[in-house]
Amino acid sequence: MSRQYLNGKWCVRCGKTSPTPYLSKNLKLLPEKGKVLDIGCGNGRNSRHMLSLGYIVDPVDMAPPDFGTKIVLGKESLPKKKYDIILANYILMFLNSTERGFVMAEIQGRSKKGTILMVEMYPVKDAHPYDFEKIVAYYLDRGWEKLRKSKDKCVLRRVT
Repeated sequence: MSRQYLNGKWCVRCGKTSPTPYLSKNLKLLPEKGKVLDIGCGNGRNSRHMLSLGYIVDPVDMAPPDFGTKIVLGKESLPKKKYDIILANYILMFLNSTERGFVMAEIQGRSKKGTILMVEMYPVKDAHPYDFEKIVAYYLDRGWEKLRKSKDKCVLRRVT
């Protein structure tokens, strides 16, 4: 991962306080309450929104956090809990294939039947190469179903 880009450009450039439009658009697919893991929470815009809706949120990020817990994604384990909702909004593209595989396996291990996973990606300048179809297929092969999918965004639900 390009930590220089992440710390020096991405976090500063984002600076938004409203949740991602994809999260807002898909709130009706989420359970009404529960525990949320926000991976790559950045400034906490999605975490804060979910907190305002009454969810219990564990925000994690690898940049010096102004919100959440610092975790080196792809090398350190995610919190050892099971979650109802896992958000991976605009983070997986910053992980190389090894780191991404580690985090994807961690997501699988932190989910349970009924968990909703939201993934958003896009090929920014310093992104590592990725195949979004393979990322989705990883979860479909492990007991998830697609609820919604577009080019580089999806909402999945674990059914087993």
